[in-house]
Amino acid sequence: MICYTILQFVVVVASMSSTTTAFTPNNGGSTTPLSSKSSNTKTSSIAATAPRVEVTSADHPLFQLANEYIYEKSGFYSSYDASVFAEDFVFRGPYIGPLNKRDYLQTMDTFGIYKAIPDINPNVWGYSLDPVDPEHRIWFMVRNTGTFTGEPGLGFGDGQYFPPNGAELQGSPETFSITFDDTKTKIKHLTVGYVADRFEGNTGGKGAAVGIFHVIGLPFPSPGPLLRFVQWFGTEVVNNGASSYSTTDIPAWWTEKSTEKASEGY
Repeated sequence: MICYTILQFVVVVASMSSTTTAFTPNNGGSTTPLSSKSSNTKTSSIAATAPRVEVTSADHPLFQLANEYIYEKSGFYSSYDASVFAEDFVFRGPYIGPLNKRDYLQTMDTFGIYKAIPDINPNVWGYSLDPVDPEHRIWFMVRNTGTFTGEPGLGFGDGQYFPPNGAELQGSPETFSITFDDTKTKIKHLTVGYVADRFEGNTGGKGAAVGIFHVIGLPFPSPGPLLRFVQWFGTEVVNNGASSYSTTDIPAWWTEKSTEKASEGY
């Protein structure tokens, strides 16, 4: 009987608790319902709506310039057109850069990637305007393909080549960007090789030239002290034409932004 009475009391107390509004002290000793505060918080988060999807026309002049550059004038996928690069041009990738215009073009000449892989194709898609700088900068994706068959092979400078072996390149999807100068006719900044999905393709999750090195069997150290030493030695001690970074004449607009070089910080 006593146990039954105690059980009834517990049930009554529980029922009162579930129907009573909880209060907490507020400014000046007044009270505010806790349930009211919780409800308002949930309502505000649910009320958020997705922004309208903005799609820029494929005929946008910056897209057309970029497409022509990538396929016909870059020095990587084809011979380059030096006139499309601004004098204060800077190239930057995860492992290579900053390279000024002179060093970038000389590095492209040395490697001769489009000659070593005659059918190289960036397979570009997804041109889009940078929402922060839509007047100058665009972003897009590439997934490189090609076959390492071009004689005499990948150049190292001074007549040295890594011979072709028929390796087939199936690149990872990579993010590229191009920033045009104020005239919107010349390229001021080029970024390449930032892999979006390292589990796609056969480049070992690496992009741009480093991904190609992996596919053809050319050893390239992982980021760390060894790679930093190799890049320093190959750029500042024994430079046969291909630089990992520029040592002089780096445009001031870039050095004010970053002092890192090559694979530092990556």
